[in-house]
This record gives sequence, C-alpha cells and structure tokens, in this order.
Amino acid sequence: MKRYIWIAGLGVFILFLFAGFYYYTYVHQSDKLPVLGNPGHVVGDFSFTDQTGQPFTQQDMNGKVSVVEFFYTTCPDLCPRMNANMQKVYEKFKHTPGFEILSHTVNPDHDTPPVLAKYAEQYDADPRVWKFLTGPAPKIYSMAENDYLIGSVDSAHVSGLFVHSQWWALVDKHRRIRGFYDGTNPQDISKLEHDIPILLREK
Repeated sequence: MKRYIWIAGLGVFILFLFAGFYYYTYVHQSDKLPVLGNPGHVVGDFSFTDQTGQPFTQQDMNGKVSVVEFFYTTCPDLCPRMNANMQKVYEKFKHTPGFEILSHTVNPDHDTPPVLAKYAEQYDADPRVWKFLTGPAPKIYSMAENDYLIGSVDSAHVSGLFVHSQWWALVDKHRRIRGFYDGTNPQDISKLEHDIPILLREK
C-alpha cells in the first residue's frame, strides 16, 4: 500500500514539474518583448521642454516605461483620434509608478508650453505622467526617425501642413525600443496595454 502511495506521490510531483517547465518555456517566455533596432540601440541625448515649462531630458526616462508619440495641437484629423486612444492608456496606467507618456509636438513654433498646457487640459493630463514636449524642430524630427525609429515603421501620415506618423513607440527602463503600435488601431492599443506591465515588471 505504501508503495502505491509513494508511486502516486511521485507521479503528482512529476506532473507539477512538467507543468512548471511548460509554463516557464511557453507562457512566461512568450511574454518577453524583443529589443528592437540595431544591437545596443538606445534613445540618445536630448533636452526638451514640457507643458509646465520644465526641462525634460533623456535622463528623466531612465527607470521608467515610456509610450512615445508625435502630434501637433492644431492637427485636424489624425491627432484627435490618436490622443483619444492615448487618453484610454493614460487612464489605465496613470497611477502606476514608473509609467509615463511622452507626446512630442511636430509644430514647436506654434506649440509653446502654454499652448501645450491648454491642450493637455482636455485630456485631464497630469504633467507628472503625461508630458507634452516641445523643442527645436530638427531635433524632434531626428528623434522620431533615428532614436524612436518611428519613421522606419511606416511612411508618415500627412495631416494638414505637418508630416507625422500615427505610430507609437514603447520604450523600456533602459531607453530601449520594445514595440511599435498604431495609435489609431484598437487591436494595437489592446496589445500596448498588455505589453506595458511586462516592461514594468522588468528590472
């Protein structure tokens, strides 16, 4: 009798061992996001200004998971759709430590910090979490193309007089690009909401 109990116990142990191996190999590992761009690529140095008039640099991204987009306040069609979706992401994660949204204007001559602050009000955006950034136009466009790699995902969308992409970049705590998402696509928004916690759990 004891022998049968021992064999049954061994069988249960092996079953749990197999289940753990399966979870780690096929479930846990599948939740890991790739690191995109060339080996060693990270978001480089910059210095912009947020809607409160405070400076924001690459150092402020360290240790945080960032969702990055490009827009402008007078955009008539694409940006309102993008930022309506961004507001949903913001509402879901705004109380989550280590999370932020970085919205860069592509029309910095018009979109000064006071203009951005007024624009942010319609989304009830806390500037500690959702930052609307302005700076030199050449640097902003260079960041989109060369640092956030958004220009390499798809051709830019023409909206009014300014060219910008509907794609968002997801950046990890080490300023590495980990995902691209169409800011107008509900399926992509759902995937982004799934992926953000994965990066928040990473060291």
